[in-house]
Amino acid sequence: MLVPRKMKKVRIYSVRENEEAILSALHDLGILQVEPVSLPQDLVSSVPQNESYAKLSELSRKVRDLEMSLYPRETDEKMLFRDVDELVSAAEGIKIYEKVKSLKEREGTLLSSLKLLNERISALEKMSFYGGDLGYLNGENISSFIIKNEEGVADRLRSIGAIIINGQSHVIAAVKKDLLSKFGELAKDAKMEVVPVPVYSGSVRDNLSAEDAVRQQRLKELDQVKAELEDISDKEFANVAAIREQLDIEMKKIDVTSKISGTNRAIVLEGWVPADEYKVMNEALSHVTGGEVLTVEVKTDEIPPTSLKNYRSTKLFEFFIRFYSLPQSVDIDPTLIFALVFPIFFGFMIGDVGYGATILVISLWLIRRVDHPPKKSRIPKFLSRFVMTMMKPRSLKVLAKAMLPGAIIAIALGVLFDDYFGFSLPYPHYALISTFGIEKLLLLSGYVGVAMVSAGFIFGFAINYIHGHKKEAIGKVGWLMVAYGIVILGLEVIRHHTSGLSPTSTPLDFLAYPLLVAGLGVVVYSEKAQALIEVTTIISHILSYTRLVGILLSSAILALVFDDIFLGTLHHSIVFLIFGFVILIVGQMLNLIIAIFEPGIQGARLLYVEFFSKFYKGNGREFRPFSSPRNYTIKQFSLEPLAAKSKK
Repeated sequence: MLVPRKMKKVRIYSVRENEEAILSALHDLGILQVEPVSLPQDLVSSVPQNESYAKLSELSRKVRDLEMSLYPRETDEKMLFRDVDELVSAAEGIKIYEKVKSLKEREGTLLSSLKLLNERISALEKMSFYGGDLGYLNGENISSFIIKNEEGVADRLRSIGAIIINGQSHVIAAVKKDLLSKFGELAKDAKMEVVPVPVYSGSVRDNLSAEDAVRQQRLKELDQVKAELEDISDKEFANVAAIREQLDIEMKKIDVTSKISGTNRAIVLEGWVPADEYKVMNEALSHVTGGEVLTVEVKTDEIPPTSLKNYRSTKLFEFFIRFYSLPQSVDIDPTLIFALVFPIFFGFMIGDVGYGATILVISLWLIRRVDHPPKKSRIPKFLSRFVMTMMKPRSLKVLAKAMLPGAIIAIALGVLFDDYFGFSLPYPHYALISTFGIEKLLLLSGYVGVAMVSAGFIFGFAINYIHGHKKEAIGKVGWLMVAYGIVILGLEVIRHHTSGLSPTSTPLDFLAYPLLVAGLGVVVYSEKAQALIEVTTIISHILSYTRLVGILLSSAILALVFDDIFLGTLHHSIVFLIFGFVILIVGQMLNLIIAIFEPGIQGARLLYVEFFSKFYKGNGREFRPFSSPRNYTIKQFSLEPLAAKSKK
């Protein structure tokens, strides 16, 4: 939860005969990140590349090309390959290589032919107004072109000596060969859409009919080729995909051998494993090697790779932490805090039932659309392309899920504030836009700022203390004392409406000044005098949380302005009423867009800048265990036999 998984660096020793079994078990367990062996080179040497590499590489390429030529098919059946020999035999035993290759080549030829046919047919359709023989339009001394009939086009073409045949939407320009360079310059300068007249003889109608007949024949042949590929895919895709998947896994195993060292009779493997999986890995390796394995923990000062562990409900917020920077394995993992605090900030800054409900519906729609994309989208292409350039569908889905709890909080607070797209209902509520309401909310946001900044310093103290950085830990305590000294003085200023406080005016003043002085002394001791310039930063970080109220009020007031404009037109003519309604809709849509982006950006900023800066280092490297997804194959090694054995 609040800390990444604890990692251990381990070294595995075994006899060379067990290399394949160990790699298979580690791959299927997926719990070891393999690293180069750190033993001196005079003790061990690199393991030479597997002799089967070239053969497996060629088979992998061949089977992958075959899989890409087939049409994907879903299947619940999975295949098991007990060893490499069985896999190679299965790959070499595929009988459809040449058949599929021939069909794909035929498909490519037909598609190219259809493309040329469609271009010629399109050109003939554009010149359907021409009643003469097409053979007259192209020859030794003349070439003809189809050009869109726009204003002034014909006159400009005549000016260079072209002969023009007018049609309604297009014209035909017959150009002498010695004038083609001038024609090209004119067409480029005028940005004309130019299509060469196809070389035919006879009428447009006859040639169009003949070409369309050829096209229908090509389409029929293409359908036959696709039907054959569909039939082959139905029968063979699952088998081919399984073989390709296992070949990829075997290639990955061979790549890992470059990090293995050893001697003629022994191998040494090194890597990182989660501490809670260490025992499982030992039992598994002992099982597959018959006890011929030794696993030892390696003492090291290296910072381990990071593996986060969070509940499923909060795991999606890891996206925002990774976006900022992955924590180091010795850091605190702030995912849970982000998951709890961000939706509250987001919902509070919206604080309207209408906007909250709309964001909730949009988020649910986005999640469904990503999970079940339609065959034909009604969203304008330019808009969908713009969105996809910013984030991929998976990221869009994560963002939509993250907004769900915030939208629900916005609805709840909207009921409390009596805000429904800025409109209100007649029931007792918290008066948001009032002197009392604003004062109390600003005070609340200040307390939130104090709590978040305090939590940041406490986390900073804990991290530094645990890792033996005593001086840095003391510094965090000093900053905490400074922050509370400033806060107490600030509250007393607000309470007494004065800017000059005496050290003995109230008991709280008596506490504030010693806290402030002692805190500054501790900071100077731990971080030197130049650190005092950060005092203003602490004040700004606490006050920065008042933006929660600022954004809430700006959204509420903006909605109120649009509502008042609309309500003001109700007593005027129908023209004014329509104008007011348009202002209302456009204004509310604008405010909705602001309500989506501004609270999201500012809520994340308050956590990233004002909170994370007190304790978070980041720049962690992700834990990448040696494993691969299996969609079509069964694991060669399973923990089930071990589980059955332990039950006995």
